[in-house]
Amino acid sequence: RLQAAEFLYEARLFPDLEYTFKHALTHEVASQSLLQERRRALHARIVEVFETLYPDRVTERVNWLAHHAFRGEVWDKALTYLRHTERTFPPGMDTDPGGGPESLGHLWWTGDYDRAVTVGQRDLIVATDFGHFALKVVTNFRLGQVYHALGDYPRAIDFFKRNMKALDGELVHERFDMAGLPSVLSRAWLASCLAECGEFAEGIACGEEGVRIAEEVDDTYSLIVACVGMGNLYLLKGDLVKAISALERGLVLDQVANIPVLFPFIASPLGSAYARCGRVAEALSLLERSVEQAVSMKLMAHHSLRFARLSEANLLAGQVDRAIQFAGQALNLSREHKEHGHRAYALLLLGDIESLGDAPQSEKAEASYRAALALAEDLDMRPLVSLCRWSLGQLYRRAGSGQKADEYLTTATLLLREMDMQCWMERVQASSEG
Repeated sequence: RLQAAEFLYEARLFPDLEYTFKHALTHEVASQSLLQERRRALHARIVEVFETLYPDRVTERVNWLAHHAFRGEVWDKALTYLRHTERTFPPGMDTDPGGGPESLGHLWWTGDYDRAVTVGQRDLIVATDFGHFALKVVTNFRLGQVYHALGDYPRAIDFFKRNMKALDGELVHERFDMAGLPSVLSRAWLASCLAECGEFAEGIACGEEGVRIAEEVDDTYSLIVACVGMGNLYLLKGDLVKAISALERGLVLDQVANIPVLFPFIASPLGSAYARCGRVAEALSLLERSVEQAVSMKLMAHHSLRFARLSEANLLAGQVDRAIQFAGQALNLSREHKEHGHRAYALLLLGDIESLGDAPQSEKAEASYRAALALAEDLDMRPLVSLCRWSLGQLYRRAGSGQKADEYLTTATLLLREMDMQCWMERVQASSEG
């Protein structure tokens, strides 16, 4: 019908018949007349058909295929094709989105959390005294990030929820001079905090609402952060399929929009998810790049966790010496910057390393696991508490302490069931039966 109306014409007959629109605007109008789901399905089908008919021409059409995979929301294929396109940072791209050297955002970015708390409390007083609503919103968000990094998840949750309550109606779409929408960013970080406390149902609802708001206004930066929040939650819950789906979507969006400041926050959890599902080579590449890019941007927030995840991937790859090296760096960084929650993860990882091999260091492993458990209990990190108990149970079972092992494994199973951590629970049950 378009061809009969002279909007579309044959551009080439040989070797393949190709059509083109007379004007780009006509193409846009024709495309937009389709329902979104129909457009998505067509883009996905285009990729599938081209791969089937012309497998030998994929490399020459990689940019075109990346475009259609992106529009078709086939995130794994979009990511694959984007890896073969040249990505560069825009000139002059700000690698510290937090603000000036004395700003709360900058202090969080550089891992100076004690000063950040002092500055944040001062900013809240100023915002209240002068009725500065925007300053209060930004400060609530930044303090939430700071307390999350410190492992004080209840306090972080309080600050993020303040923004959720304050930003209603049309205010959910206000930016307040931030890189993304505070209404979305607060929900994404809140989802991660709730996950650390084992409140997965509330975290999922909150995170999905953030995704919806970002999609409504087509805000790429906000949507990427929302995907990271959901990915972190599902990673901690043990649902690797959903974690990878959310994080791959975020990484594709980040690569297309070319926002380097967000790359370490996406690549680190995605690399961890890849490692845990057996895609170790891909994991190591992503995790190493996440560390390197964070260093290049002087990003210290969560750097200890990036090293912990890199250590875990090396351990799964059988690179024990590198795993020990990176675990040590994770532990040192977490102590230096007082990232207490991340220190608990590093201790658990050290216990895993010490418990493996032909000559396991059982006493050291037990000490590491118990230190991780004590810290996790103190911070009310219920998912991590269950994993520490599971690890101790496994250690005692290998040592022949059956009664002690059963006690810890049973407690771990009950905790996992309470939090609906089904994937982890199946793993614990399988080890118990073995």
